[in-house]
Amino acid sequence: RARADATEAKQGAGAQDRAQGPVGVTRRRCARTRWHHAWYGHVERGALQWESRRVGIIAEITRTDADIVCLQEVEFVLFEEELSPAMVSLGYHGVVQKDPKRSSDHPAGNATFWRDEMFRLEAEVSRSRTLTTLLTDASKRGIAVVNCHLEGDPHQASTRVKQLQTALKQVASMEHHAMVVLGDFNCDLRTSASAAYLAFGSVPDGVQEWGRDVPPAAGDVPGHGYSLSSAYNVDSGDEFTFTIRGTSVWFLDQLWYTPSALEAVATRSAFHGPEHRKTILDRGLPSADDPSDHLPIAAAFRWTSASLPSLATAGAAALAPAPAVPAHALEREAEELLAACPMSEVQRTEWLRVTTLPPSLPKGGKPAPEQLAAMKELQRQKEAFLAEVGEDAEAMLLRAQQLSRKARKS
Repeated sequence: RARADATEAKQGAGAQDRAQGPVGVTRRRCARTRWHHAWYGHVERGALQWESRRVGIIAEITRTDADIVCLQEVEFVLFEEELSPAMVSLGYHGVVQKDPKRSSDHPAGNATFWRDEMFRLEAEVSRSRTLTTLLTDASKRGIAVVNCHLEGDPHQASTRVKQLQTALKQVASMEHHAMVVLGDFNCDLRTSASAAYLAFGSVPDGVQEWGRDVPPAAGDVPGHGYSLSSAYNVDSGDEFTFTIRGTSVWFLDQLWYTPSALEAVATRSAFHGPEHRKTILDRGLPSADDPSDHLPIAAAFRWTSASLPSLATAGAAALAPAPAVPAHALEREAEELLAACPMSEVQRTEWLRVTTLPPSLPKGGKPAPEQLAAMKELQRQKEAFLAEVGEDAEAMLLRAQQLSRKARKS
């Protein structure tokens, strides 16, 4: 299922214009030869064959005319024998993820290509779920490209955040002036721990993913020191990049960048037009016209300056381990927040009730079914309580709860 994420240059821009101004990045998932037909029973078998899909994928990359192309789920053999030669003929060079742990049971990974006339490869780092390439242009400006295919289990929000944190920590040690983080995040851009982590630097309390509260462990993942923006604004819900049968839709494919060095000029819609969107909702993905189960995304960027400061120092400093805060200091801060929270004594008592777990819970063991039911009911009551107290009180209460959790752990 090779897929392409790209930073897309303006159509019609010449090589000189690109070197001085726009940089284009695109992403697509497209190059698996074997598909589980049980998942895609609605798709004609011919549309699932790699031979027919390859033509559509290369045509899409050619049409997008991006300067940087990121693919996920690329089979290693296909990269060497088919994709890399095809991309070289189009003026690209590229690398594929080098992860021996994945080669035996899952012989596929991420691949990143760049236009040879624009960029030079300075470094590459492979992790289990990310491929980072450091590219420099003719002006020696370095752009770190973090190509992601994050953990797919919907329940593993903390794991996805940790995978991002590990990748950004490695980038922080490289000399670079800009960064793009893109790929298949396996969580929705509108509300997820991964999107919150990139947007805010860490995961705050109160974030939900797939309709559930994000586990506290996500908030414990060390933060990053970058200022990042999403190239896409999908609050309206009209855009999506993934659907199987057209019933449920999600924007799983994300593209983030450093606005200090890159100006977002434009993004590409996932659809060619309203009719294309309707057709996808009617028939699902993939199809003979859309060769991947994800739709490609792309953005055009322009360098903000010919001379830019290095981002390595700020990123490395923020990712350095912070000194441990004593438990009593965390508890004191939590108590001060609760005391200052704008709510009545009745509300304060109710908050303590809905946030106090049953005392009979086993330590390290699995709760009994009735205990799980009681915990779910408390969670429901907590959410209803927070919905009534107002945004300021909600933020203070969630922060106090986060501090209390950290105090107990320390």
